[in-house]
Amino acid sequence: MQIMASVVETIQVPAAVAADLDALVAAGHGPSRAAVVAALVAREREAAARRDAFEAAIAEGEASGSCGITLNEIMAEARRRHGRS
Repeated sequence: MQIMASVVETIQVPAAVAADLDALVAAGHGPSRAAVVAALVAREREAAARRDAFEAAIAEGEASGSCGITLNEIMAEARRRHGRS
């Protein structure tokens, strides 16, 4: 079981953002503005982790160098394996 610490913090947001938060609460995205903000922050953290993993995979691929065959050769092999001309 994970125990989450809670910190009471007051932030100021533009009226339009407050209205957006209220609309999200009304639509059932959370029981309160704070819960909606927490969910949005968690979603952003997850997205950042996915971006970091994607960028690391690209860097790893670039660092591995060329495989020695051309794209046309790869496509020809795929067509041969799958019976397409």
